[in-house]
Amino acid sequence: MDELKRLIPEPETSVSGNFPLEERRRRVRRQSNGVGRHHYHSRRRLVYGLWAALAILFLLLLVTAIKLSLYAKEVNDLTLLQAKQERELERLRPRLAQLERELAELVKQRLPGLYPLEFDKVIPIDKEYVQHILFTRIGKAEDRNYEFKLTLRNGDLTAVHPIVRVMFFDHLGIQVASAAVGVDDKGVPTLDVLERGEVRSYVQVISLPSGKEAKYFRIETDLPAYQKPRT
Repeated sequence: MDELKRLIPEPETSVSGNFPLEERRRRVRRQSNGVGRHHYHSRRRLVYGLWAALAILFLLLLVTAIKLSLYAKEVNDLTLLQAKQERELERLRPRLAQLERELAELVKQRLPGLYPLEFDKVIPIDKEYVQHILFTRIGKAEDRNYEFKLTLRNGDLTAVHPIVRVMFFDHLGIQVASAAVGVDDKGVPTLDVLERGEVRSYVQVISLPSGKEAKYFRIETDLPAYQKPRT
């Protein structure tokens, strides 16, 4: 009998034999479901992150576009304003030139003998002993230092001791500086005598006060008392 039981195999579909197999299947399904849910949540977070990044990028682009629009409007307004000012200046330029001419005429009427101050140009004077004068700007651009070269000529029959004063005036005819040849700083005549027929040049430098600009100059000549004719 025992040998007969050994020869007859037991059914493989017993409940005790299926339990481990079903448990393994359920475990595998749970693991698969867990992995699937993990991948699903990961993809969902990735999508949300991309949407957030796109939203931020859109806001940045919107702010940049608004700023560029404001800048473009400001530039356009400034361009229009500049064009308007240039048209207005062009319209007023002839009137301004006319006013400058009228002012120059008034200054010359009030102060006869004025010459326009020009630089790097020989200005003929031909007045008594003064032949011509040349002005040059020296120093830095912000400096108002002038150098002048005054050329004298003695056409008299005797030696003379000329005294020459060069005075500088602004656009309103107000004197802003002066220089002298033939006298010292105290106004005392020097012994610099100009012989008969002699031509000689003198060079001096003057500095104008801060904020002042010379537009005209005038030259006055004189002789020491001992050379003036007695009356």
